[in-house]
Amino acid sequence: MEFAATSTSSAHDRDTNSTDPISRVRGLELRRRIQASGYMLIFSLAITGAMGVIALMGADLFLATTLFAVAGIILLAYIGVNVAGPSRKTPLLVGALLLVLYFYLLLSGGVNNTGLMWAVMLVPGFINLYGYKWGTVTLAGIGGATALILFYPDFPGLLAQYDTAHRARFIAVFGALTALTAILDSSRHQTQKMLHQLTAELENHACTDALTGLSNRREAYKAISELERRNRELAGRYSVLIGDLDNFKTINDTFGHSFGDRVLQDVAKVLRENTRSDDIVARWGGEEFLILLPNTDVEGGGILAEKLRKKVAALSDSYAESARISISFGVAEGGAAEPNHSHLLAEADSRMYRAKTAGRNQVVGA
Repeated sequence: MEFAATSTSSAHDRDTNSTDPISRVRGLELRRRIQASGYMLIFSLAITGAMGVIALMGADLFLATTLFAVAGIILLAYIGVNVAGPSRKTPLLVGALLLVLYFYLLLSGGVNNTGLMWAVMLVPGFINLYGYKWGTVTLAGIGGATALILFYPDFPGLLAQYDTAHRARFIAVFGALTALTAILDSSRHQTQKMLHQLTAELENHACTDALTGLSNRREAYKAISELERRNRELAGRYSVLIGDLDNFKTINDTFGHSFGDRVLQDVAKVLRENTRSDDIVARWGGEEFLILLPNTDVEGGGILAEKLRKKVAALSDSYAESARISISFGVAEGGAAEPNHSHLLAEADSRMYRAKTAGRNQVVGA
């Protein structure tokens, strides 16, 4: 066996700066709710302002002044939401403001006892602010409080004059609108969840070799490019192993392609189980494998390659067939001083062929 190298193996560190997918999803959901908060404030401002104008035209100066004051508060809240930026408190503050406005209009009746119509916007708004689960719970509480106000005899503070039929119809419409909106949002949520799952499955298929379950060539290229970029910033280094099964065509021709596929799967399992969690193990070609080792120099890569070579050779004893399984490895080191991964891969490939020429079942690292 030929193996030559001069440097020492580096310590292995995982990159802790990667983005957490769960945090990204939560961030997107927060932005969606803040956007919904902005829309709710705009609609509230429009409706309240319109009611204030109607009250002013009807010479109800007190109601007009109150509604314009509320519209001003809503406008300030909208400006504050946009100036302050994303905050988890925004949906709660907007919801509280809308509730105060809703119960004021419910009790006062608004303009010509039309205050209850404001609830038409409240239902989809709360579902968007808090999701179909908590939104429905909140709206159920609002509906219960509204029913108490409307049907409790001489409820304190209720100034509006609603007839019994109007009250009953409103509670029925409020409940039906809440249920319908919750069902539609639940359906949207389930569809979105299925789309996310489907996208994840498609991405997994796009970057995974179907036979061995290893990363495919496309995914390996992405990993090399990312590692190269990271090492340029950190002045780090990494190693690449390219291994090729010896006499694999003869094995296929002698024992059949089904046995050949089994050998590929077993070799892939050996490579995966004997490397670190952040090492990239990929099926590079038909019977060729690539292993990408972050924070590892050529000597450390050679030590691992020799270990893997022995593990693969030991597979021969596990088959009833008399096949002799072995693999030849080429090892090359990259890093800040070697920014071209195409040259690095060519070097590892060249060393692998040198191992083949020297008699196979060997590791060449220099």
